[in-house]
Amino acid sequence: MRWHDEWLLLPQRIALHEPTATAVVADLHLGYATARQRQGDAVPARDVADELGPLVVAAADHRIHGVVVAGDLFEAGYDAAILDLFNACLAQLGVKVIAIVPGNHDRGIDQAVGLPVFSLGYQLSRWRIVHGDEPTDAERVVMGHWHPAMRMKGRKRACFLAKASRLILPAFSLDAAGVDVAKDRRWNGWSRFVVDDRRVVSASD
Repeated sequence: MRWHDEWLLLPQRIALHEPTATAVVADLHLGYATARQRQGDAVPARDVADELGPLVVAAADHRIHGVVVAGDLFEAGYDAAILDLFNACLAQLGVKVIAIVPGNHDRGIDQAVGLPVFSLGYQLSRWRIVHGDEPTDAERVVMGHWHPAMRMKGRKRACFLAKASRLILPAFSLDAAGVDVAKDRRWNGWSRFVVDDRRVVSASD
């Protein structure tokens, strides 16, 4: 699904900025299973390589040179071991970490040495990449944070939300519960692009 000429919305829950070959992802929540298990919840273990599987698929299908994370790279704050695995996976793909915009789950990320952290957002061409938990007055914005989803064919599916020059990404993490945008008035008037298995389709309001 193409949006604003520059962007390709991928079923792997990635917005690909084609002119710069940059994948923008949000809400990876790496370490979710481990964090839940520490709380005593019985959830299946998933390693970082598994969690990044959709990015591997996207990189095989598209020209991707770099990645910008629009917040919530981690589930339970900065974790050096998880970051090492994240970097190793991207290195195997030949993909560079261009920028990390901290999200509300990324406490302590300022401890990371050499990580390109942009606390106030990252400017990608004409677009401002932010997490979305704080207001922004930028004209062209790509953000995460809200985990948009909607029901289609009897299932709740992740979706992209778009309005004018603002794009809200679905959570990249399969563990992140999506919020049904049809039940929240704040998203009235926004276009919805739903991840329908191997494609992204437009859903009418």
